[in-house]
Amino acid sequence: MLSDTASLSLPVRPKRAAEVAVFLRECLLKGTWPRYLPGEMELAHQLQVGRNTLRAALAQLESEGLVKTHMGRRREVTGCCATVPPPTLQTAWLLLCSPPHTLASSTLLWMETLRLRLQGAGWHLQMKVVSAAFRSNPTQILETLTSEHPHGVWILHRSTQAMQRWFENQGIKTVIAGTPHAGISLPQVDTDYRATSRHAATRLTALGHQHLVIVASQVKLAGDAESVAGFQEGAGQAQVQVMTHQDTPASVIAGLRRLFAKSSAPTAFFVLRADHLATVQTWLLGQGYRIPGQISLLSRDDESFLLHLHPEPARYRRSAETFAKKLARLVISCGEGRTIREASRLLMPEFLRGESLGPAPIRSI
Repeated sequence: MLSDTASLSLPVRPKRAAEVAVFLRECLLKGTWPRYLPGEMELAHQLQVGRNTLRAALAQLESEGLVKTHMGRRREVTGCCATVPPPTLQTAWLLLCSPPHTLASSTLLWMETLRLRLQGAGWHLQMKVVSAAFRSNPTQILETLTSEHPHGVWILHRSTQAMQRWFENQGIKTVIAGTPHAGISLPQVDTDYRATSRHAATRLTALGHQHLVIVASQVKLAGDAESVAGFQEGAGQAQVQVMTHQDTPASVIAGLRRLFAKSSAPTAFFVLRADHLATVQTWLLGQGYRIPGQISLLSRDDESFLLHLHPEPARYRRSAETFAKKLARLVISCGEGRTIREASRLLMPEFLRGESLGPAPIRSI
């Protein structure tokens, strides 16, 4: 029996392998390993993944010509993402505020899917991590950045109003992977956050909830503003409070404590980010509140880890494949100078019922 068990291996997780491939590609971009990668065991330990998942990611990099396998030796670095692509390829520049390994798994998934779709169409997706471009006055850094890379199409992710306006005013080929701020007419692809949040509010009020809280970051993203507006529209006559925080668990918990210190506590929460939903849910359970017996929870965004929470949260799931496909088409159309008939392409996510929604309690808690 021992020999049978020893021959078994953990299955490869495609999503996780794609995330690891994105991270390793970014490391090669930065020149982390100039000549050879660390050994498999060491690298798997550093990344906290199984060896089969790591091998699947490395196989992807090898197919791209970035690494080469030698029998009995460490994998050789044979290429670098920083290398300028051949002139025959067009380039899409994905502008990011933080390195890929800090992003949510759902974001990494659509980015990897986008890269593969663009690659199949003869395009090269290049990530540019420039946090200074996301400041309140990004003019100087954006002028420098675009002068260094004058060709191709720019893709803006979690972009500020100042950034979007600068690209629009310059007439540079640009696509927003997200929601445009007020007054911006750049082509974009995103979830229809207004309609999604309106749907969330109507579901909660249909269950009898009349004191609702929407939990949002203080960072001013256009998609979050649309979410707040849509939720307030759908809530009708119900009381809606907007609880903002600073993107940290401590800040979310501090906001919850202030809410529940009042005599009239809310009975339902709509949380925009999945990681913040986890903070809200675990804090409420730790305080002894029953979900959904006393409080209902609903998440606007979905991440794979939510499946492991108990009770499983109700949430909305966007297809990474559909998002990447529409974004790739928009990038290619923009790059080829085609007329874009639908500048705004909004997607409706799938509603996952979960186990965290219930009728409003008869008595206030």
